[in-house]
Amino acid sequence: MSHSATYRAVLFGPNPIAAGTEVELEYIDGEYQDVIVLAAVEDTETISRTYQRGRETEEPIPYRFVEEDVAEVEGEADVPN
Repeated sequence: MSHSATYRAVLFGPNPIAAGTEVELEYIDGEYQDVIVLAAVEDTETISRTYQRGRETEEPIPYRFVEEDVAEVEGEADVPN
């Protein structure tokens, strides 16, 4: 582990979701993050993608895609009358 506040990671998932995308992550309490959640707003939806750290210990640290959650940003509530 280096002495900087960040480390390099690479995200893997179903194409084209994070197909080998390299990112820089911050250490949490001096350790690699076990799970990361990335959120992006596309059109009117917020997409949250969860990744879990692999077993490798050399940078870039691999993270594997676990799940995706899609929520509408400004959608109407689906409440029956």
